[in-house]
Amino acid sequence: MFQICRPVPQKVLWFALAATILLTPGSGIFCCLQPSALAEHKQPSTSEEGPKPYVYVTLGGPEDGGDFGPKTPGTKTGGIQEALDYAHKHHRDVYVWGGRCGVYQGKPDCGGVYELQETLEIPWNQDFRMDGGHYILNYSRKTGDAVVIDSQMNCRYKLGLIVSASSGAGVRIAPRTPGPDDITVVEASEFEFAAVCSRGTGIVLSATEGPIVNSRIFAEETNTGKRAVFLTGTRGIINNSIEVMYNNQYHAIAPCTCLQVGDVDSKNIHHNRFQMSVYAPVGLYLDPATKQFAVLKDSEIYKDTTGARIFAQNNQFSLSFYGRERTPGTDIIFEASAKDNTVRASNLPNGITNHATTPTNRIILSKPAGFSVNTPTFPASGETVVNRSSYPVDIFILSAGEVSEWTIADAGGNSQTLRAGLTSGQTFRLEPADSVAFTYQKRPAWRWKAVH
Repeated sequence: MFQICRPVPQKVLWFALAATILLTPGSGIFCCLQPSALAEHKQPSTSEEGPKPYVYVTLGGPEDGGDFGPKTPGTKTGGIQEALDYAHKHHRDVYVWGGRCGVYQGKPDCGGVYELQETLEIPWNQDFRMDGGHYILNYSRKTGDAVVIDSQMNCRYKLGLIVSASSGAGVRIAPRTPGPDDITVVEASEFEFAAVCSRGTGIVLSATEGPIVNSRIFAEETNTGKRAVFLTGTRGIINNSIEVMYNNQYHAIAPCTCLQVGDVDSKNIHHNRFQMSVYAPVGLYLDPATKQFAVLKDSEIYKDTTGARIFAQNNQFSLSFYGRERTPGTDIIFEASAKDNTVRASNLPNGITNHATTPTNRIILSKPAGFSVNTPTFPASGETVVNRSSYPVDIFILSAGEVSEWTIADAGGNSQTLRAGLTSGQTFRLEPADSVAFTYQKRPAWRWKAVH
């Protein structure tokens, strides 16, 4: 057994303990590791016996017996890029060793840190596994992405905590190489992260060059400044499971969005399943007088922050919302192209905004909305009212007026005309995007109630 002690560079670490850790210049913090179990391992061999059957990245490698590590000659990625390239060439899996890290008694207490001086590029793979502990990948550049993942098929990745001071992405999953089965694709693969912490965007799924389909993305936490999770592209992001236990945006600076599914240029983002919590920023700002960070008073609303912004179609969401008060209508925003999405929401403290051209998006709220849903003004004779509430609504006729006929139409344009009047106490239902029009001589009155 032996002990390797190595200094941790003085960097700003944004990470998942909901704190920003500044290692004071010249503090001389050291982290000690005891990888005795690896002491007997030798360097990868390409001799007559062939390459070894596994690749280890260790915190003092290769001097501590690991195959690669921070002491790999010329490395700018803690030896991880070299390990991945070697494993790709020789058809081997990779294990990255980590160690406990965090804050203890008010001070940084970190062991398992790999410094990224440039983007870690994970090459295309098929039937490959990258496993490891809860190490930290600390990306020190102010621009660019910390980790970029190329095409994958039937692969499984378990990465640690990714920390980035950059305005780019912490992780970008973006197929671009026709590798697995000669296809540019991410398919039937799993990606697991301890946490993704970035001053920019946390996790980006980019289908600009190839589709991302039938896969699972999981993070214990994101801690981000602008966006937590962002899906974009036109080649298809389809039938994926995306889960984040704790989308932490307490440190975010407005304008910011937690979850963004699509944008004005995106297409073919559908049949995905999202499960996540959405935390609003606390209103963190730099006080110009004290030169220190402070938060807004409880009575002040932090503007230009959005929980979930949805452009895509036919996806399923399970969301819960926490944190300080947002501007009304900004927990969920359905943009013009959004339709046929179903959102199961534990709560909606700040409500929704519906810009959808075809407002078939549906919300299922754990606490019934009931009569709190907006009741629109009864339309003029011959005019149409569309249910844009995102809830199915029961409509109660309070006074019958003098109606000669009325027509109900669904979102597909199919309609039914009833040549009859109304009756006080009568009810009928409109699904999201259903519409109704009346021909009358005397205006009736109504009340809407949202139902599950």
